[in-house]
Amino acid sequence: MKKNLLIITWSMLMQLNATAQSKSGIENYNFLSSKEAYVWMPLVHHVSKKGIYTEMRYNYEAVGAASLYLGKSFTKKGTINYTLTPMLGLVMGRYNGGSMALNMELEHKKTFASMQTQYTVSSDAVKDNFFFNWTEIGYQPLKWLFTGVSTQQTIQYGGDVQSEYGILTGFVVKKITIPVYVFNPLNKNRNFIIGINTEW
Repeated sequence: MKKNLLIITWSMLMQLNATAQSKSGIENYNFLSSKEAYVWMPLVHHVSKKGIYTEMRYNYEAVGAASLYLGKSFTKKGTINYTLTPMLGLVMGRYNGGSMALNMELEHKKTFASMQTQYTVSSDAVKDNFFFNWTEIGYQPLKWLFTGVSTQQTIQYGGDVQSEYGILTGFVVKKITIPVYVFNPLNKNRNFIIGINTEW
């Protein structure tokens, strides 16, 4: 049964078109909170003409940890454009282990959605294993402005779901995108994530 499911899933992915041109990007996220220390989370990614995807992160899985991911992007363009990128990663530093992840992007006219999900396994202690998901849905009424909502969930091994919900506002200046997230905006535990991203 599992083997058949894998074959069907892989067949569906292979029907999607690989990326036609190479693409690279740098993302810089800044975490700001009155109750926690400032954290800088840079991310660099590249996808080749054949859809081979690489991504490097720092302070993402844990503060003081670096990670490297390798995967393949599958893109389908039409009335709805979407990209699926399954990947495997290695985490090193203050957190050591491996990770399975999936990035998804969806676009329809001025509406967009994206999801980053991963399950990360610690090589040091099972209790440090965790599942993480980041989802956002947005709308871009103007070329220079977009807005939306975002949510993130973390499930530590053997623990409960920890969820945060937020609002998103972003600005586009030529090739630079500046997303601003406010999580838990209605309570004292609110925090901010400000990004400065570019892609070429």
